[in-house]
Amino acid sequence: MKTRHSKPVPFFCLLLVTVWGLAPKASGQAPPGLGLQFSAGQSSLSLTGTVGTVYSIQYATDLSSTNVWVDRTLVQAKGGGTVWADSSAPTLGRRFYRAVSVPAPADTNLVFIEPGTFTMGSPANEAERLLDETQHSVTISRGFWIGKFLVTQGDYLTVVGINPSYYRNGTDGANNGGIGSVVTNELIYPVEMVSWSDATNYCALRTQQERAAGLIPTNYWYRLPTESEWEYVCRAGTTTAFYLGSGLHSGQANFKVRFEYDASVGTIDKPSAIYLGMTSPVGSYAANPWGLYDMIGNVYEWCQDWYGDYPVGSVIDPKGPASGSLRVFRGGDWNYGAFLCRSASRYYDTGYFGFSFVGFRVVLAQVQP
Repeated sequence: MKTRHSKPVPFFCLLLVTVWGLAPKASGQAPPGLGLQFSAGQSSLSLTGTVGTVYSIQYATDLSSTNVWVDRTLVQAKGGGTVWADSSAPTLGRRFYRAVSVPAPADTNLVFIEPGTFTMGSPANEAERLLDETQHSVTISRGFWIGKFLVTQGDYLTVVGINPSYYRNGTDGANNGGIGSVVTNELIYPVEMVSWSDATNYCALRTQQERAAGLIPTNYWYRLPTESEWEYVCRAGTTTAFYLGSGLHSGQANFKVRFEYDASVGTIDKPSAIYLGMTSPVGSYAANPWGLYDMIGNVYEWCQDWYGDYPVGSVIDPKGPASGSLRVFRGGDWNYGAFLCRSASRYYDTGYFGFSFVGFRVVLAQVQP
């Protein structure tokens, strides 16, 4: 990736932070600008540049010829400017910042996610909530891309060379009490019967293959989302039990529709409801506000984390416990009721085995130093 230095423009703050910009001067592309913004005694960076372009915000501790620039986050330029605070900046000392434009991923089914802060977990008045859903404030300080869709059987076959899924051509949901729809194009159905290790292996292989083909930079990698990243993108700025609102009802997602749910009353039993009883092609239901499909139901999604208690208080970029015996998966699936599809609902297993109701989606992010 070729870059051209722009003229350094210094800005100083009480923490001795200096800010300047760098980016390629492409035809029709506005050069990026970085400035300092103060609010309630806090300083943050203000980015201006070509609207829609993603920039890597990098820092160094000096401007010598041997300095090392560290990728700190990804942010996307917006019409009114983009503001971002470096939560890792030292209380005393200095950092020099620059912005470098990042080529869009070759995979157009990746959606860019801005850094932000949200409330993770469920409120005490959300019906049937579990004790491990303790609410706490989480800041996602690093931007990333995430799959618009679940990883499909076609995706998995292309990267790994096999298709372990149960719901393949010719199978149907009749044995699960469903309507007996027959799979006729397995490649657009989500991959399932994959363990946590299978999912992370897919990410490693895809990273290796796309780096070799020049499709992603060497300092980017595919991985599973952390549990906090998953809930952040699932909620997509909402605070209700589902991004759809307080309830989930038949026709809104692929779940066991006999058991609908509303946050004010809990599970609603509808014995006459007939559900699909199997997976559905990815993207069969409406996307959430950030353009992601199947964040509710279809198949559960493996996350990167070990399962454990949430941290106390406000946290930044949590990654779960350092060790454990259970892996987290989120989002609900075709075989369980709406209660388990809530944005805050957590489920877990050893990660050793695959199930016909668990799949995954990928994150593309900068390798962290």
